[in-house]
Amino acid sequence: MPQEINMQWVTSLCIHYEIGEPLIQPSPVTGGLLHHMWKLSTTEGQFALKILNPEIMSRAGVLSNYLLSERIAAAAASAGIPVVLAKTVNNDIITQVSGVDVMLFDWIDGAVITPADCRREHASIIGALLHKIHNLKFEEQHSPLWTSFGQDYFRNLIDDGLRSATPWAQQMDAGFNDLLEWNHQYQQASQMLNDSQCFSHRDLNPKNVVWRDGLHPHIIDWEAAGSTNPTMELLDAALSWSGIDTGHVNKETFMTMLGSYQKAGGTELTHVKEAFYGRMGSMLEWLEYNMRRSLHTDIFGESEQQLGNEQVLLTFSSLKEMSANIDEWMAWIEERDQNETSNK
Repeated sequence: MPQEINMQWVTSLCIHYEIGEPLIQPSPVTGGLLHHMWKLSTTEGQFALKILNPEIMSRAGVLSNYLLSERIAAAAASAGIPVVLAKTVNNDIITQVSGVDVMLFDWIDGAVITPADCRREHASIIGALLHKIHNLKFEEQHSPLWTSFGQDYFRNLIDDGLRSATPWAQQMDAGFNDLLEWNHQYQQASQMLNDSQCFSHRDLNPKNVVWRDGLHPHIIDWEAAGSTNPTMELLDAALSWSGIDTGHVNKETFMTMLGSYQKAGGTELTHVKEAFYGRMGSMLEWLEYNMRRSLHTDIFGESEQQLGNEQVLLTFSSLKEMSANIDEWMAWIEERDQNETSNK
C-alpha cells in the first residue's frame, strides 16, 4: 500500500465531494484486504476514503452489486441499525476522480476490537444486531449463493504456482485432495442452503465494526452485502468473533452469539453442518482469488502479490482447522439444544 497520495488529486476529490479543503496528507488505515483505506482530514471534518481495487471494479456486474449493497445498508439504517453509509455525489455512491474509483464515508472515532478482546457483551450485541439485519423489509430478487470450481481449475492454479515457485504451491499440492473434498462438500451443501436466503452484510467480522464508548457499535464496509443463508452467516459471525482466525475458537463467545441471535427472535438453526460447509465454500472463493492475485502480477500488480501469498497460506490453514473441528462445534450446538429441551 502506498504511504502517500498525490495532494493535487486529494484536492480534486475534496472539490468533487464538496467537503472543504484538505488539511494534511491523508494517512493510510491498515486492515483492508481488497481495497485501500485512508483517513482524510479537511476543513469540513474527518472522512474515511476508500480507493477501490481496480481489478475488482473491472469485473462484469460489480457496479450493480455495489448498488445493491448500499440499498441493503440504507434499509438497515432505516430500521435503526447503526450503519455507516457512503456519501453520494449526484446520488452515486461510487465516483471517479481522475480515473480512480472511490467511496467516501464519515470517519467514526472508536475502536476495532480483536477477537481476543471480544467479551460476551460484544458477542451478545452482534448476535442481536444480526437477527435484526436478517429481518429487514427488503424486496429484491435473491441470487444463487455459490460459485462452483471444477477439479481441473484448482489443479491448474496449483501447477502454475509450482512453476512460479510461489510460497504456497507445495502445501497446496500436498493438500489437493482435501481441496477437492471441501469443494464437493460445499457444492452439495449449497443445494440445501439456497432454499433459505435473506439479505445481509455477509462480512460481519470484528474488523467491520467500530465501537464507540465501549459497547456502541457502528457497522462499516457493507460492500459485500447481498443474499446469504441466515444460519451460515450466523455461524460465520460466531466463529469470527470467537477467534477462529487466531487458531482457537472460544466456546463461550461462540455460544453467546448463537444464544443472543435466537433470544432476539431467531428461528431454530437448520442445516447446521451444511452451513459450516457453506462457510468453507466462501473461504474457497477467497482462496481462489488470492491464488490468482499471487500469480498474476500483470493484472494485480507486484504490491498485491505478497498479500496474495499470505492470504493463500492463512486461508488454507483456516480451511484445515474448520474441517478438523466441525464435529466438535456441532456437538456444542447439539448439547445446548438438548439442555434447552430438558429444561422445558
